This record gives sequence, C-alpha cells and structure tokens, in this order.
Amino acid sequence: MAAYKDQNLALDNSIAQLLVEREIKLNALKRQLNMTFESVKPVNILKDTLADFNKAPEAKADIFQSILSISGGYLTKKLVMGKSNSIFKKALGYVVQYGLTKFISNKVSTH
Repeated sequence: MAAYKDQNLALDNSIAQLLVEREIKLNALKRQLNMTFESVKPVNILKDTLADFNKAPEAKADIFQSILSISGGYLTKKLVMGKSNSIFKKALGYVVQYGLTKFISNKVSTH
C-alpha cells in the first residue's frame, strides 16, 4: 500500500511540475503574441520603415530620383494632352511621359 502512495505522490508531483511548465510556456506564448501584434501595427511598420530610410542615404537618392522622373513625365504628359479626349493625343501623351520619365531617370542616376 505504501508503494501506491509513493507512486501517487510521484505522479502528483509530475502533474504539478507539468502544470507549472505549461503555465510558463503559455505566458511566453502570450508575450510573443503581444510583441508580434505590436510589430504589425501600421504605425510601428511606418516608424520602422522611416527609421530604415533615415539610415540608408542611397534610399533617399533613389526616392528623389523616382519622384523627379515620374513627376517630370506626368507634367509633360499633361502639357501634351491638355484636356483633350483625342485618342491620338492620349497615346502621344503616354509615349512622351514614358520617354521623358526614362530620360530624367537616366540623367539623374548618372550624376
């Protein structure tokens, strides 16, 4: 009978130890879930992106180049097309926009 009590006591101790281990792992999982949730918030993603952007000077130059070339092409297209509904003018506007965007992009990247 004493052997059964010893086995029951050992089993109870093992169960208690597993419950404590389970609680520790559950708390760690909750902390990790909370950290993951915080990291995917749009505000935090934007903040991390801006921090990375400030650390990389070549990214600033690339974005400036892209903005300059796209805006130059867009403005030229608007000048060529105006408020026309002509299919020919629209097509010409897109071709000019593409060409000027590519030209500006090449000129800015060589300097």
